Amino acid sequence: MKARVCLMLWIGAALILTGCWSQMELTERAFVLALAIDKGDKEKLEVTAQIYKPMSQFGPPSGQSQELSFINVTLQGMSVSNIIRNTKTVSGRHSQFSHIQILLVSDEVARERLGDILDFFFRDPEIRLGTPVVITRGKARNYLVGRSMIESTLGSQLFKQINFSAYLAGRSVNTNLRDLAFGLKSESEGAMLPVITNDRQYRQDVVQGIALARRDRLIGYIRPVKAPYLLLLAGKYKYGVLEIPCEGEESLTETVEVLHSAARMTPAIKGRSASARIEVEIDASIGELACTTIRDMADETKFADRIGQYFKEQMESVLDTLRKRKADVLGIGHKLYLRHPAQWKNMKPDWPELYARMPIDLDVRVYIRNSKMMNSTPYSRIGDN
Repeated sequence: MKARVCLMLWIGAALILTGCWSQMELTERAFVLALAIDKGDKEKLEVTAQIYKPMSQFGPPSGQSQELSFINVTLQGMSVSNIIRNTKTVSGRHSQFSHIQILLVSDEVARERLGDILDFFFRDPEIRLGTPVVITRGKARNYLVGRSMIESTLGSQLFKQINFSAYLAGRSVNTNLRDLAFGLKSESEGAMLPVITNDRQYRQDVVQGIALARRDRLIGYIRPVKAPYLLLLAGKYKYGVLEIPCEGEESLTETVEVLHSAARMTPAIKGRSASARIEVEIDASIGELACTTIRDMADETKFADRIGQYFKEQMESVLDTLRKRKADVLGIGHKLYLRHPAQWKNMKPDWPELYARMPIDLDVRVYIRNSKMMNSTPYSRIGDN
């Protein structure tokens, strides 16, 4: 009898708890797909929300419709939360952030108050911490205007561009709100963000290059041609093709395809100074040969050593830029804190200056795993005597 009463209570509770968690219907919600944050008039902020626009089920098929599937709402105010709340005065719906795909912050805003801007997004329960954050060259709202190249919305288009640029091209990094929280609030107080810019020659938006952030603001950039080497140092390079100039022939380049890479960093403290050793290993296959002939294992080893030396020079150039900017985005300071917490406590106040002059020993090794062709000479020289 007791068991039957308990069962009836459970069934009753289940019936009561079924249904929507709130009284707000879908027709009362505005699903935000992307947000762009710019500097407004005087000390104000300007926020552009890209909102999904439902299409009529009786209209033409989506593939034939010329109407955009989104609308942009732009407002100004002193805080992000107040601006977002006021968007309902324009859209007539409550802004819903559970489906947001990307957050764009203009470089002008990021140089002044990146940390303040991100506070709202860290606290809002609807926004996922996996939301990508990107720094824009120029006005952020400009990247949410017009028609997307392939995807149905510009927010989706930018989301895909960041993923492919970071994971398949090695030209940028994919950073989300969680990554920023860990990086900027770690002992190193540094983080990397992707950069989007408009290519005026081809009139298209391109995701390439890496922005450097320290504490609560943007402090500099790593150029697109140097971005792969920062990713290799950080152990975040997934896949891509790298160019190597020919010796004595500057107009010719050879390429290798990176199949796998790994980086290991070992920091050390001696007195009031610090040092670090970084070891980078790269498995690669030959993409194009223009001036190198590989007949045997000795030639292959010589080619791999030349590639390794060139990569090392590029990585040392990146390290010089990081130390000049005092941007510890590799997390050296945080590793010192984990290994030597007592000594780190005394070093932390002076860490930016110590990091700027810290010696870093770099070791780069390249292993050729595949030549992709049976002939040992460059294709353009096959048959030459």
